[in-house]
Amino acid sequence: MTVEEFKALKALVDCRVRMVFTDGQEVIATLTHITTDLDESRHLIYDRVEWSALPHLNREGGAYYSPGEDLVSCSLAPEKR
Repeated sequence: MTVEEFKALKALVDCRVRMVFTDGQEVIATLTHITTDLDESRHLIYDRVEWSALPHLNREGGAYYSPGEDLVSCSLAPEKR
């Protein structure tokens, strides 16, 4: 994902999204924040994990961090059934 594509994800902040990472992990969660530093390093924070290929501990009021460079794709999650 390019820096420009990553910056465009700001439109998905506070939305329920499906994220796929370079290690194959998939997560459905609420994207709460993304940022790009001056050195173009990328960072994202998400919470309210609904589904994940890897366990996420349920933490009241807690959020999760991931380096943005590890993000392959991020899109609106499918509707809940």
